[in-house]
Amino acid sequence: MAENRAQEKKKHYITRKESHRIAKENSKSIRYFEKRKHRRVRPEEYVTQMKDENNIVEFEDLHTYFFSDAGTVKAVNGVSFGVPAGSTVGVVGESGCGKSVTSLSLMQLVQAPSGQIVSGSIRFKADMFKLDSHGKKIPVYETQTDENGNTVYKLDSHGKKIIRKNELGGNMYEMETQVVDIAKMPTEAMRTVRGREIAMIFQEPMTSLNPVFTIGNQLDEVGKLHIQGISKKKVKERSIQMLNLVGIADPEGVYKKYPHELSGGMRQRVMIAIALLCNPKLIVADEPTTALDVTIQAQILDLLREIKHKINGSIMLITHDLGVVAEMADYVVVMYAGKVIETGTAEDIFDRPLHPYTIGLQKSKPTVEQESESLYCIPGFVPNPVNMPNYCYFRDRCEKCMKKCSGEYPAMVQVTPTHSVSCYLYEESAQTPPATAETPADKPSAAKKPAASKSTKPKTASAAKKASTAKKPAAGTAEKPAKSVKEETDG
Repeated sequence: MAENRAQEKKKHYITRKESHRIAKENSKSIRYFEKRKHRRVRPEEYVTQMKDENNIVEFEDLHTYFFSDAGTVKAVNGVSFGVPAGSTVGVVGESGCGKSVTSLSLMQLVQAPSGQIVSGSIRFKADMFKLDSHGKKIPVYETQTDENGNTVYKLDSHGKKIIRKNELGGNMYEMETQVVDIAKMPTEAMRTVRGREIAMIFQEPMTSLNPVFTIGNQLDEVGKLHIQGISKKKVKERSIQMLNLVGIADPEGVYKKYPHELSGGMRQRVMIAIALLCNPKLIVADEPTTALDVTIQAQILDLLREIKHKINGSIMLITHDLGVVAEMADYVVVMYAGKVIETGTAEDIFDRPLHPYTIGLQKSKPTVEQESESLYCIPGFVPNPVNMPNYCYFRDRCEKCMKKCSGEYPAMVQVTPTHSVSCYLYEESAQTPPATAETPADKPSAAKKPAASKSTKPKTASAAKKASTAKKPAAGTAEKPAKSVKEETDG
């Protein structure tokens, strides 16, 4: 008995020799990845093509690791999904499943030097500046018609051409739509995309806002950095305009205040205003309502939904609240232990959940109709991210585990055109994948979004739970959901 305890205790410790070896390997890996990020390359090296033109961003086999003293932590371990243009994709999962690290990888904000994007692709459709033969941006000049009817450039008092102003008040340059691989972009090139094309709303505004600068200073900084040629007056006008857009009653007063003088809801609105100041194509919202009460949470969600339509953008919503996802998302990606285990439309995930983990998440949600005294809890623990097993990561916690689950990690199986799952239970109901390679959440496109009946898609957490418990099978039956899906597709 004592011998077993000693062996169990040794599992949580490493020898000095192993620690030295790990530190040496980490130092070598970190130097390689840091050098790669700061290299000078031509744009042709990171310009690529979308697999589905309807997507704004595509993750493909993304691996993001943290090199720690205990070993390599595989926080994101082969994530693949897409975000269709003009839609909201919700990424859900328990704490530590890799949701936030996936979004930070998209922004190239993973905590370096220990955190690095090791491999994979993050393809993003961006409006990039056209460059001349000297590598400089090509401005768009104002023109006028002279007495002879010829089009000529407007000149200022010094005889220089006047650069045309864009809708934000800055200089206008010639642009072109390019697909860039963010995982391969150097840091300097990423600065032209981050903040201007992709913006992020962070989880806790009090730790994201600088306490020694006013709200106006922090809003103006974004405008001066990303809107070239804008004047101080225009920057201030734009900042106050954004505070007004996010529903702050006294934008001029808030502009002069410090973060500690605002409530939690107002600070969150300021974070949204900072993110939207440059009219980004993609908004990454990392649990934007976690620290807020239910009333303010509903207001923030309504605001995000309204603004998405105003700027015609896309939202990647990261949360562990199923009620928020049911209300906001068009598509849902379920993550567990650094991998995507199920993808589909909101109707697929809430009405027809397939993976045992997804079913467990919905069963653990409290509802008014629930008669049991205690909430359902998924048994067991998440495997150690340093030493991940080769088999299914959910095997030791799964109530439907079978012998095959001890083999290789299950591949993503497409059950319907919009619904895919990584589980051996649904191999028989898999559809033949299309000829062109597409990520699971890419179909259908935003242009041909499936018709969502109001009575089908749950709008609140309780409605989501009610809809899912009404249509999902009992915990002991594994083949029932696969069968119903198969009958649906055959019909």
